[in-house]
Amino acid sequence: MRPLWRCGRSAAGWRTGPRLFHRLNSTHAVSRFAELASRSSSKHQIYQSVSTDPYVNLSIEQFLLEHAPNDSNILFFYVNRPCVVIGRNQNPWLETNLGALRFGAEGAEDHGNEVLYVRRHSGGGAVFHDLGNLNYSVICPRETFTRDKHADMVVRALHRIGAVTAHVNERHDIVLSSSDQLLEARRQGSTTTALDPQQEASPNAFKISGSAFKLTRHRALHHGTCLLDSPNIGHIGRYLRSPARPYIHAMGVSSVRSPVANVSWALQDAMTEFSVQAVISNVMDEFAALYRTSGDALRRAKRAHVGEAELHEGDNWVTGAVGDEQLDLVPFIRRNVDTLKSLDFKFLQTPEFTFSTFPTQEDPRPRPPLPNTLPPSTKIFLRVKRGSVVDANISLDDRDTSGLAREVFQGRNLHDLTERAWTELLMQVLGSPESDAGSVERNTLVMELGRYLSRMFGAR
Repeated sequence: MRPLWRCGRSAAGWRTGPRLFHRLNSTHAVSRFAELASRSSSKHQIYQSVSTDPYVNLSIEQFLLEHAPNDSNILFFYVNRPCVVIGRNQNPWLETNLGALRFGAEGAEDHGNEVLYVRRHSGGGAVFHDLGNLNYSVICPRETFTRDKHADMVVRALHRIGAVTAHVNERHDIVLSSSDQLLEARRQGSTTTALDPQQEASPNAFKISGSAFKLTRHRALHHGTCLLDSPNIGHIGRYLRSPARPYIHAMGVSSVRSPVANVSWALQDAMTEFSVQAVISNVMDEFAALYRTSGDALRRAKRAHVGEAELHEGDNWVTGAVGDEQLDLVPFIRRNVDTLKSLDFKFLQTPEFTFSTFPTQEDPRPRPPLPNTLPPSTKIFLRVKRGSVVDANISLDDRDTSGLAREVFQGRNLHDLTERAWTELLMQVLGSPESDAGSVERNTLVMELGRYLSRMFGAR
């Protein structure tokens, strides 16, 4: 940077020699993000996103993981529009109610108020995001990473704002110890239904933050949620409760369901007004203390949410606000967004699983009864690998239709099957071409079976 010459004592923000002054930091447009984030001297980086698009925010995060210097420490905050985000190795038919979610494929119309289904690159379980949920991400050298290090950092920040019972449990989640105040807040905010998982009447702790991790050769990513003040907390079960769960036996990672709470529920008697930005500011303080980030970088970082997206840099740091602009400015981010939106990534990454309405040798659990609109003799078995049917056996009675069912369904992608497609394929296997009363009744049952399978698998 070109030196600036001045006389007399320097003002804050300038470094002086005998008469030579250099600017300690500069402000840049977000078009410099990729350059500054990957600069070898950018050892400390703190960002807030002004976007609520989960695809953009996850892609910015992935860019930082892959392109920032190996010895850098990064803190990134973002808040997403309502969406359900599952781990890389999870099963969407098991973990979510796909019928209540919008697939959000590339090129699909965005209705804005629908809850998106998203798969991320990291592991871990399924989580619900909305505007009352803060996502924090820390990226650091792999050799300095431990699983509780940054969760403990967030806990210290929560203690600062009055959530003094917050702590990290054995699953690396952040929880609030149960109290009369939390139980009452939960009771008032609950809209659970029979489809929601059973929970203790008086749990010992409420989950407010879950974590997921991704390790590369040199880098470690820890990103977590933090339920600060979600207006949808009573409806989360609607999106995370799969109607097909009792019938699915799956490989891969299953989510552990826990009673949840908002951090704001524990702060009803706090002396100061609660705000998401106050939490962000305190987490920044703890991050800066942990990694010895300069005071100038910290001050700039805390101003990032004010006004337009912009970046600030110092000799060894970068801070600022980023957002949707990165989609058109950074080719890597555009490509990653396209990947996250693709139906292949959303569905064909799914580990092998079976769907069976009756006990099997590999899955001997008792099954719930089928709807009374189907004969008690109805049997359905599907084996699905990478989102595609590899074996099928479907019958309404004792007839052996396994060979024909396998032939008709083999190679079909589950996410492509609409209710109409289910019914047409089932007609090939089970339907009757006759027009007598018995044939009409049978074909009516086949259509009912198509509706049932559509509900199970969230057909469009």
